[in-house]
Amino acid sequence: MSYADAIRPVRNQLRKYSYVSVLGELSQFIRTESTAKDGKVHAPWLAERLAVWVLRDDVRMYGRQPISQQDLGRCIDSSWGVMNHAFPGFSPTRSFHLTLRSLVMPQVPHQRKQELGPFARQIDLINQLQPTSHLYRLFENTLGMPPMDFLGMATLFRQHSLENISRVVDADYRVGLWQVFGKGPVERFYQTMLVPRDVTAQQMCEVSPDEWFQPNVLYRSPFTSFNKMWFFWGRCGLDRNLGYALSDIVGRSEDSGVRQAFEKLFEAYVGRSLALTGVEVLGENEVRTRFAVVGQCCDFAVLEGSNVVLLEVKNKALTHTLPANGTARDYASKLSATVKKADAQVRNVEAFVKKTLPNADVHKVVITYGDFFAAETDQLFTTAADQFASDNPVYMLSADHLDRLVEAVRLGQCQFASFFLDYTQRRGEPETRLLLLSELLNEKPYLGPELPAHLYEIYEPFYEKLAERAQPKQNGAGIDSEVASPPVS
Repeated sequence: MSYADAIRPVRNQLRKYSYVSVLGELSQFIRTESTAKDGKVHAPWLAERLAVWVLRDDVRMYGRQPISQQDLGRCIDSSWGVMNHAFPGFSPTRSFHLTLRSLVMPQVPHQRKQELGPFARQIDLINQLQPTSHLYRLFENTLGMPPMDFLGMATLFRQHSLENISRVVDADYRVGLWQVFGKGPVERFYQTMLVPRDVTAQQMCEVSPDEWFQPNVLYRSPFTSFNKMWFFWGRCGLDRNLGYALSDIVGRSEDSGVRQAFEKLFEAYVGRSLALTGVEVLGENEVRTRFAVVGQCCDFAVLEGSNVVLLEVKNKALTHTLPANGTARDYASKLSATVKKADAQVRNVEAFVKKTLPNADVHKVVITYGDFFAAETDQLFTTAADQFASDNPVYMLSADHLDRLVEAVRLGQCQFASFFLDYTQRRGEPETRLLLLSELLNEKPYLGPELPAHLYEIYEPFYEKLAERAQPKQNGAGIDSEVASPPVS
């Protein structure tokens, strides 16, 4: 059974009811299921998939009777059942890791709290840019406002929409934002957030089985506008949209200079973060000199006793253009210039480190802008279904997880290299094996605050300026100053 065939009976069931009521109940289901804390099994991600099916469907095919919660629940249950027949699972090109990764990816965003790192990195990025730079002008022209205004508006809008969606819909709230940021920028921001149904239908017109596995299938349309009504698709899509707004702009640009500038800024951010560990950190030129590297080199090396951790930084995050249910060949092709290249870089440097320090324990890591939900590069690129772990792993860690590790090291809870040594030892023992490298950060001694100190230092002046700007307009404007403090864990 194909994915399109699997959709059809569930979609036909939904067509019995009014279009507006189906969208409304799906939106409510996602919000309710995402915030439930009763210990039961919840599946808001299933409703996200049904929302995609409905949004691209022909509105004229729907009935007039409103759908009940019970009827929607039966449709959601049916969708789960038919998908068991639509996907074959393992195959010669689908390893154990790729199959398992596809199955868990849609659920992970709902199981995690808001990631504070991506938004902080955007604030830090703008702080590093000159208003006359090409990259800054790209952000300003694309957003239709100064980037810091966008980030300030996004902060207020996100908090208030999650607290009470009716509040940000209210005209008075919008007017309140006008008084702080100006009417033009506010209207441009709302146009970005409120995506007309027909626009989403066009974007997702192709019925692709990959959408079933995407971690944030509706992040490009966090809100849908239809018949003068709003439909909100939950925190996960909104966080992905706002937290990666600037990197997505760069990703869509065909200007190689813009991409290189962003990559360098991201690399510099990682370098400043690594410096907080207090151990010796070598930059690319120092790595090349210290170990007489010939050919490809990596961005950083952390030297800690007899341990060397080699790190290559790549500005890459999951987007709708990267398959969520791809094969090893798909990922090798799509990631050839980023993750796969980084894999080759750190492997090349390792050979020269071994010549200089033959007794050193060398760990190789690719740092990505966003989480790839993979612990090792071989998990993306190997086709061996029975190969759980490679003999010579190159680990993958997102910048957010790196920041948490750096904080644990800064606080004296662990050593930097010991984290990777611990995971290496665990991966050889079934009873201690973890699916992802980042999962180790949830265990002692690596467990620390959700917001590392250096991210707090980025947020604090941003919130202070936002509070100062909004405060004079507070009374009667519908904008309060509760948000004017950095998030804390």
